[in-house]
Amino acid sequence: MASSRQLKSKIRTVGNIKQITRAMQMVSATKMRKAQEVALRARPFAKKTLSLLSAISVIASEDKEQSIFLKERTQGKVCLIVVTSDKGLAGSFNGQVLRLAGQWIDAKEEEIDIVAVGKKGRDFFLRRGVTPVAEFFAFSDIVTLHDVAPVSDWIIDAYEKGTYRKVMIASTAFISSLVQKPGVHKILPLDLQELKEMVENIVPKTGKYSEWKEKESKESNASLQILEPSAKTIMETLVRGLLQVEMLHFILESNASEHSSRMIAMKNATENATSVQEELGLKLNKERQAAITQELTEISTAKEALSAQ
Repeated sequence: MASSRQLKSKIRTVGNIKQITRAMQMVSATKMRKAQEVALRARPFAKKTLSLLSAISVIASEDKEQSIFLKERTQGKVCLIVVTSDKGLAGSFNGQVLRLAGQWIDAKEEEIDIVAVGKKGRDFFLRRGVTPVAEFFAFSDIVTLHDVAPVSDWIIDAYEKGTYRKVMIASTAFISSLVQKPGVHKILPLDLQELKEMVENIVPKTGKYSEWKEKESKESNASLQILEPSAKTIMETLVRGLLQVEMLHFILESNASEHSSRMIAMKNATENATSVQEELGLKLNKERQAAITQELTEISTAKEALSAQ
C-alpha cells in the first residue's frame, strides 16, 4: 500500500495535470467557436461556388471536345489527399480519418500516391513505410484561401501533366461539437453526381446558417447556356480558383472538427483527473485514519502495560 507521502505526491501530480488539461480545454473551446463560425459562415459561399462549377460542368460535358477536368482517364496513378492536424491531443479526430484512409488504400489494388495535409498524417504514413509525394502543414488557426492555394495549385499542376487519373481527398466534415464525420470524396476528374451531393448537403439543416437555404434563388442552368468563348475554355480558366474554394471548404471543416474533438478530449481528461484526485484523496484519508487508529492502539496498549505493573 502506498504511503501518505506517495499519495500526496500523486495528488499534486494529478492536480498539475488537471490544471494543464483545463487550460487546454479553455483554449480549445475558444478556437473551436472561432473555427466553427468560420466553417459555417463559409458554407454558403462554398455551395454557390460548387453550384457554379456543377452548372458549367453540365454544359461543358455536352461539348464535343471535353475539358480534361471532366474526362475519365484510364492511365496514371491515384492521388489521395489526407487532411489531419499538425498537433496531437485531439481525441479520435486524427485516428478516425487515418483509419478510413488506410482502409480505403488497402481496398484498392493499384498504386496510390499520398499527399499529406497536416503533420499527423505525414508521420502516420512514414511509420507505415510510405513517403508522401507532397506535404502541406503549419496553416493558421483560421485558414484562408491564401493558405490553401499551394495545395490546390499542386493538385491542378499534377493533374494537367497527366500524373494522376484520379484525385481523392480523405477529410473530416463538421456535423456538431460532438459529432465529426470522416469521408473520402473525389476531386478530379469532376464528378457531376459527387458535386450535386456536396451542394445539397453543404449547408446545415438547422441553426442560423440553415436560413440561407430558404433565401437561395431557384435559378436553373438556363442562365448559363450561352457561354463565351466556350464552356470548356471557361472551365479550364476557372477550375483553379474553384478547386481552391473546394479545398478551403474541406480544410475549414477539418479545422472545426479538430478543435471540437480536442476540446471534448481535454474536457474528458479534466474530469478523469478530478475523479483520480478524489480516489487518491479517499485513500489518503484512509491512510491517515489507519495511522491514527494505530497510534491510539499503541497508546492504549502502553497504558494497559503500565497499569499492570
